[in-house]
Amino acid sequence: MRVRIVSYEDINAWILGKFARKLHEELIKLGVNADISNKPDADADINHHIIYLGYNVGTATKADTLMITHIDDIRKLQMLTTQMKAAKAGICMSESVMNELVTQGVPKNKICYINPAHDDIMRPRKIVIGVTSKVQPDGCKREELVEELFNNISPEIFSLSIMGAGWDKIVERLRKKSHTVTYHDEFNYEKYSELVPSFDYYIYTGQDEGSMGFIDALAAGVRTVVTPQGFHLDAPLGIYKSFNESHELISIFKEIEKEKLTLIDAVSSWTWKDYAIKHLELWKYILKPDDAQKSEYSDGLNSLLGNKKPRDEKQAQEFRKRLIKGAFRRSLKKTKKLSDIKFVVKKLKRLLGVYVL
Repeated sequence: MRVRIVSYEDINAWILGKFARKLHEELIKLGVNADISNKPDADADINHHIIYLGYNVGTATKADTLMITHIDDIRKLQMLTTQMKAAKAGICMSESVMNELVTQGVPKNKICYINPAHDDIMRPRKIVIGVTSKVQPDGCKREELVEELFNNISPEIFSLSIMGAGWDKIVERLRKKSHTVTYHDEFNYEKYSELVPSFDYYIYTGQDEGSMGFIDALAAGVRTVVTPQGFHLDAPLGIYKSFNESHELISIFKEIEKEKLTLIDAVSSWTWKDYAIKHLELWKYILKPDDAQKSEYSDGLNSLLGNKKPRDEKQAQEFRKRLIKGAFRRSLKKTKKLSDIKFVVKKLKRLLGVYVL
């Protein structure tokens, strides 16, 4: 398969150029004969246009696909409707826009969506659990609960920050298990005042009426996970979660861990490689519908072949109203700019080829 990515934006200039560049890079890795230009190639099997705004129906090729985004103006919809008569497929960035375009008459069998991708370089900041108490000889602080907690939660998601003496052995054991632990074995007021606001959660495992660190954590706007006792109970809504036993503490943070992982997993398959594969599956189907293979993705090919939501007249009217308002806003802004003499003069000079500093 020979693919021409038609990028109407400089590939090093801004977001759309990046889409073209990244898609090209991944297609090459997949063994596809692909290149990038600002013009279509009549001999290519597929010409993929980024984005539809630059697509000229008059120079349509045998198989054009259009990246569709920024449909926020009725005039853009009208342009796209005309373009889709010639293009083989329109590829939205989301299911919602795909469905909205269907309500406006864009053919169901020529419209799909492929979610955008990320560079897979972002890594979650670890959730900081803070402790500000020292270990007592009689074990009243129940420091073993902290160690049990970290033995049951992910070192990739959580880190521990401690100020207080006596934690040396626990810190050593946790570090050997790959946990990140910041440890200050001596109390320093200046450092303490910086440390507490850096916590995401403050925990206290003792059952001896309360922790002064609890008060400071609340004053710093930090969520507290503490034992329900003493003056902890007197701070209105001050306890985020309470516990008495180890399994309860672990359960609280396992739930927090689950929430974090849910966010991460939401876009775990939104990589540029996946993005390219989805396009490739779609293009193969366009070229040889009878040879199409099943796709594991919900978007891409499956969104083209799947049943679109039935037309909702109210939704259709609301979307159209929004597009009309978008056109009105643009026209109004242009009118205001025309009343700005400096702006008009600057435009005229540029049109006449005069360099303006």
